[in-house]
Amino acid sequence: MIIKTLKTKNRAIRNRIKAWKLHRISKKFDKDPLSGQTPNLEMVRSIAILRWDNKLGDAIMCGVFIRALQQFRPDIKVTVISPAFCANWIKKATGCDILLCEKRSQKTALGFKKYQGKFDAVIELGSSFDFKELIALQQLGAAINIGYNKQSHPIFNVNIDSNAVHFKERYLAAAKLFCSEELLTDTTIPVIPFEQQIVLPTLSKYHNIAINFFGSSKYRQFSEVEATKLITRWLQDFPNDHFYFIPVPDKVSTLKNIVKQINNDRVTLISETPSLELTLKLLSKVDLCFTPDTSVVHMASALNTPTLAIYADDPQNLKEWHPLSSQSEVVLNPKAKNNNDRVYVYDFKWQDLKEKRLKFLQE
Repeated sequence: MIIKTLKTKNRAIRNRIKAWKLHRISKKFDKDPLSGQTPNLEMVRSIAILRWDNKLGDAIMCGVFIRALQQFRPDIKVTVISPAFCANWIKKATGCDILLCEKRSQKTALGFKKYQGKFDAVIELGSSFDFKELIALQQLGAAINIGYNKQSHPIFNVNIDSNAVHFKERYLAAAKLFCSEELLTDTTIPVIPFEQQIVLPTLSKYHNIAINFFGSSKYRQFSEVEATKLITRWLQDFPNDHFYFIPVPDKVSTLKNIVKQINNDRVTLISETPSLELTLKLLSKVDLCFTPDTSVVHMASALNTPTLAIYADDPQNLKEWHPLSSQSEVVLNPKAKNNNDRVYVYDFKWQDLKEKRLKFLQE
């Protein structure tokens, strides 16, 4: 309890430092690049999407914008600025140009100076904003910066519709700045090719469920103990469910231990070699995907796989990142005590999970 309290206090201090840095650097850099002139979007022929946080969920969603412009505005060249991991997905899914960068940091932002003036517009649609993004935009030096709800920051001289809360809708709203709205009604989330690349073993005759235990932070990950408890209880309550664990880099040994401890024919580690193609192929075949709030949700959304996901009790985050599959349910963790508090992903009511699972699969 003491350690948790100290961590909460440290996060609060870090957040105050970030706010102070943003305030200080804003005085120097947070200025309209057109000095109040009206941005001319009709003149835009080169756009950069700043996706430097290396978060795969964001990379998946920005594909909506890229695909729309490739289809309806091929005269505009779209480039994504991203570290290698997400760049690999974006390149395979869309074929667009990539500028590789190191992960988000002040040093990386300052390095963008070599691209100054290369782009007519830069898109950065995140909900939060700190001094690193501000430095990055200033160094890129585009005449137009497109953001979301950033009217308080003059460097963003174009803001998309504030009603576009979910990130897919944000990227569609950005596309509407350059394409006719009527053309975008059927725009889907592009994924990397996987059908021919991967062969799956034959799935069971039971209800087949893809399970992912790991989100992007330690608070969104099941421990080995908690994952074992969850699956053991699930097997007891639902004897017709077969679980296929999605392999995740650096977590394969943990998954093998869970399979060994449970020792049940209805629990399978689908492979000891993680790959995005394997995950997509499995998601395309199963009856249900169960996962924390992470990129697996958005891969399942792109494939319209029925999804049962665990989310923090954070209404804003849920609006921004909820599953988009036509069949989806959400299990909520307890609400955090304050903005600096954290709740672990496995803290939820088992009865809530049972009731929502039954909406997908009847015995």
